[in-house]
Parts: sequence; structure tokens; C-alpha cells
Amino acid sequence: MVGYSDGWRRIASPPHPSMNVSTSRDRLWRKRLDELSAVWPEFVHGRTAGLHKTRVASRRIREALPIVAVAAPPDKVKKLNRKMRALTRALGPIRELDVELDLLQEHEIPEGISARSVEIVRRDVAARRQALRQELKEDAPITDLKRLLKKLERIAGSKVKGDKAHHRKRKAVEKLETEWRARLAARLVRRAKRLDAALEAAGPIYAPEKLHDVRISAKKLRYALEIGRDARVAGTLPLLKLLKRHQERLGHLHDLQVLLKRVRGTEAPSTLAASSNDLTAYADSLDRECHRLHADFVQHRSELATVVKQVRQQIVPALTTPRRPVRAVRADRPLASRVR
Repeated sequence: MVGYSDGWRRIASPPHPSMNVSTSRDRLWRKRLDELSAVWPEFVHGRTAGLHKTRVASRRIREALPIVAVAAPPDKVKKLNRKMRALTRALGPIRELDVELDLLQEHEIPEGISARSVEIVRRDVAARRQALRQELKEDAPITDLKRLLKKLERIAGSKVKGDKAHHRKRKAVEKLETEWRARLAARLVRRAKRLDAALEAAGPIYAPEKLHDVRISAKKLRYALEIGRDARVAGTLPLLKLLKRHQERLGHLHDLQVLLKRVRGTEAPSTLAASSNDLTAYADSLDRECHRLHADFVQHRSELATVVKQVRQQIVPALTTPRRPVRAVRADRPLASRVR
């Protein structure tokens, strides 16, 4: 799909010399890098699901990068983050078109609207998607995953060398754990504050842009909270379930809004006046569905406010409360053990 070498089958990332202690930070970072390496072959082969999974994996890495790389030079962290952001943004428009095609196929067409009219929209979306896929093939944001994974491993290296005395090694690990957990706590506070502000701005009025802000804010808080879950912070699972449910609800609403905009912007051939009327009727039906989903969101929006409250009052204090000493142990495999 994107013009990458078939060499990913033989790629294996060697261990980095500084990665000789295993902590919760190392494990959650390994999980995210391994997730990207696992879905990469699907992405390379042009599978729609692989593109979506790759985009999600890149977002999770971006959220965790400044936290796990707390001891790394800021300029290097920013450079890698820009690389991952470029991948996320390159896949975004294609992902939206994939979703539009799925909706056009699965969404029930209102009675009285011809399939021929909907086919006009589908062809337009398919043509745009093909053009974007070709652009991605010619100008891929990442051409060497093996090299990228090595850089990501190094940037989050523990910096605890094996020749240190045991007590010094333990102290170094404890200090690093305290630092990255404090950074995660600060990030959660910012994410929760942003979601709170987005909810306040959205209010009960149907305003697509403000609802979009709520959706994005909830998504970012969820990714940050997933890091807390992988660090085994108590109380994260119920909050993640609530965020996921609302993110899916708002995500479906957003997808319908995008499709609605597409239908309204599609011009039927002048020889098919009936199709033009059908498209108007189809847009009206999508608009009604959007308002229905918005009403459902308003009815349950207090649940998101509860999540914000719990993050501030429960999760953040759990991250900043002094923990029991961390025991340094050997880690035999690298963070991203291989590109499958």
C-alpha cells in the first residue's frame, strides 16, 4: 500500500544497553511499541482495519512518549513526537473516508430514496479515498519502522547501568518512577481540565464543533488514563469504560456529521433531478439522526463530569502518593521485541 520494503518480516530490534531494569514504565512502553509493530503488516498491505489500528497505536505512543521519556532531552522527545504526529495526521483523512464508505453501506437508507442517489455519494467518496491512498504511497511519513522503534526505545531508556551497586540502582529506579508518575499526574490534570471546559462550552445546545471538542478531549483523557491503568493505578478501569462508551457515542455522531456534510456537498448530474431531491431527503434523515444522538449525549453527559471529578480526586492523588520501594530486576528483552 504505502511502498514499504517487505523486509519487515525479518526485522528484530536488538536490546538497548540502558534497558536493564524492568519497571511499570518499561512495561507500558513496551506494550505500546509492540502494538504498533503488530499492526504494521496489516497497514503495509493496505487493509482498512490495519490503517485504523496503526493510527490508534500512534496516538497511544504520542500520549505516552513525554511521560516515559521524562529523563530524555526535550528536543529529542519533540522530534520523535512530530514524527508520530505526522503519521497520525496522514492517516486521519483516509480513515474518515473509510468510515463514510462503511456508513453508506451499512446505514439504512430511508424509504423513498433511491439507491442510485446514494451511489453518487459513494463513488465520490471512493474516488477521494483512492487519491489519498496514492498520495500516502508516494509520500509515506514513515519508511523505516525498525529505525523508528530503535529511536523510541532509546529515548525512554532507563539510564540505570548494570555496574551500579544494588542500593544505588534501586534509588535510581525509584527516582525515575516518581518522576514519570508525577508527569502523568500533571498530564491527567490538564486532560481532565480540558474535558471539563469542553463540556461546559458545549452545554445542551446542538453545536457540531463544540461536540467535536468534547469528543477529542474525552479521547485524549482516555489515552492518558490507559497509561495509569497499565501502571496498575486503582480505580482506572470503571472510568475507562465510561470514557470509551461516550467516545464511541460521540464518534458515531461525528461520523454521521461528516457524512451529512458530504451528502450536502455532493451535486447530482443535471440530468438526474430526482437524485438531487433524494440527496436532500437523505441529508435531512442524517440530520435527524444526529440530533437524536445529541439528545442521548445530553442525557448522559453528567457521567463525563463524574469521570473528570474522579480523575482529579482519586487517580491523580494515587499517582503522587509515595509508593513502596521499587525492586530493580533484569529485563531480558527489548521494549519492542520484534516487528511481526
